[in-house]
Amino acid sequence: MAQNAETINRGFAAQRAAEMARVVDNLSDWQLTPAGTEGYAKAEVTCGGVDTRELSSKTMESRAVAGLFFIGEVVDVTGWLGGYNFQWAWASGHAAGQAA
Repeated sequence: MAQNAETINRGFAAQRAAEMARVVDNLSDWQLTPAGTEGYAKAEVTCGGVDTRELSSKTMESRAVAGLFFIGEVVDVTGWLGGYNFQWAWASGHAAGQAA
């Protein structure tokens, strides 16, 4: 849904309730559809992401925003190919799930 420049240029906190509701609706219904894949032979770990210094190492919760958790490959943790990244995803997800 298009919004005018005045609405977009105002700060986030200055948005009206109806405008914020539209933003929430749009973000909640945001869907991405991959165009394809290069297959398992080309699959690799990503690099970069949320800095681990910004997270609790016990809960994966953001130090800046209470109740916001980051897990798996969205966090700046890299490992060898061969299942290590799956283990990190499961372990970090478990830590966040236990804390939430």
